[in-house]
Amino acid sequence: MTSTPVSVYFLILLFFCLNPLAMAVDENQFVYNGFKGAPIHLDGVAKIHSNGLLQLTNTSKQQVGRAFYQIPVRFYTSSSTLTQVISFSTHFVIAIVPVIPNLSGHGMTFSISPSMDFNKAVGSQYFGLLNSSDNGLPSNHLLAIEFDTLSNPEFNDINDNHVGIDVNSLKSNVSATVTYYSNRERKNRSLELASGSPMHVWIEYDGFENVLNVTLAPIKSPKPDQSLLSTHINLSSILLDFMYIGFTATTGAVSGNHYVLGWSFNKSGKAQGLEISKLPSLPHQRKPGQGITIGYLAPELTRTGKATTSTDVFAFGAFILEVACGRRPIQLQQLPDKVILVDWVFEKWKEGAILETSDSRLGGDYLEEEMELVLKLGLLCSKSNAVTRPSMRQVMQYLDGDAPLPEIIHDSTSIGTTGLGNEAYSDFVMSFPSTIMQSSAPSVASTESILTSGR
Repeated sequence: MTSTPVSVYFLILLFFCLNPLAMAVDENQFVYNGFKGAPIHLDGVAKIHSNGLLQLTNTSKQQVGRAFYQIPVRFYTSSSTLTQVISFSTHFVIAIVPVIPNLSGHGMTFSISPSMDFNKAVGSQYFGLLNSSDNGLPSNHLLAIEFDTLSNPEFNDINDNHVGIDVNSLKSNVSATVTYYSNRERKNRSLELASGSPMHVWIEYDGFENVLNVTLAPIKSPKPDQSLLSTHINLSSILLDFMYIGFTATTGAVSGNHYVLGWSFNKSGKAQGLEISKLPSLPHQRKPGQGITIGYLAPELTRTGKATTSTDVFAFGAFILEVACGRRPIQLQQLPDKVILVDWVFEKWKEGAILETSDSRLGGDYLEEEMELVLKLGLLCSKSNAVTRPSMRQVMQYLDGDAPLPEIIHDSTSIGTTGLGNEAYSDFVMSFPSTIMQSSAPSVASTESILTSGR
């Protein structure tokens, strides 16, 4: 019998000594105080910084970021008399850093999914997990804990700062405004998800009692004695034998940075605590207003600070006008009557010369009826009164030719920023230096790709 050379044992020992992350991966649990070298599958705009910080989204609009543990977790235990979902526990630290104070993207989730393939999923309010056609289907086998920073009426969200437990749907089974229980004061304290500050999250499931608990706390606080959410739920009909665990985050018309600093998981007991001193630090944040998604902001968004699906429609209108016209929504270097794109297009429409606003780089090489449709649709989405804007479903019907485009009211108080009834929005826009407005202009290729695709 041939014995294994001593050098092989030495190499194996050396590998584990020099690579402590290898010791963190086992069948039942792991712990990462930062993600440098961790077996994490990244998707979308997600990335891991050199210091180990996991960033799911950045300041880009309408983006999705996902990060899942590459090794599937077995969620069932079997014996001669019983097969049931195991009890599991996870602890992680997140930070949601808005670009605009009190305004962020749609938020993020901790999710348990049967697959890491989300090709059919969409972003925004669907968190990069589902879409409008499969939302709510039992075949999804999806459990998600959402940390939602936008109130979406479509899913009956309670507010723009809540945690929800979602089963196969983005309409939460149960949700609660974010608070944490102060052990010292023996009472609940408010907690803002999009505060920019790191916070603890504990998620624990008792497979015998069928109880799921979600608990949050600021980074410097110990684990609260009371959870934020506690609900009876039998996961045996939801989870499959092997599942993937991870995080997703999305941005909409307003962007935001979503981070995970550390993560521990245990499928057979209490998750190991994270070492706060070893967690990666967040990057230096820009000053308020620097780099601000301005011509995309609906008038009511600048007043109330509350993003809605209607403000997303306004941003979409600004986007398609930007593409069709080949210029930024706000461009201070233009003549006064052209500074705000939507107002300029509206004035040209009143003159009966709306096609004069099309991108001159196209050289007229487009179908006039398609260009006119895009320009008029951009105006409809840019109505200053939020309730008169079309829904995104209607927008798609107009683009597909399934519904006629409604007439635009010949009233300067109904479109764009000129009809606010006050000068607040214009003053808000003009208060920013011109360097802030220099977002990248669309290329001829991006313009052509939309306009030549037809209806």
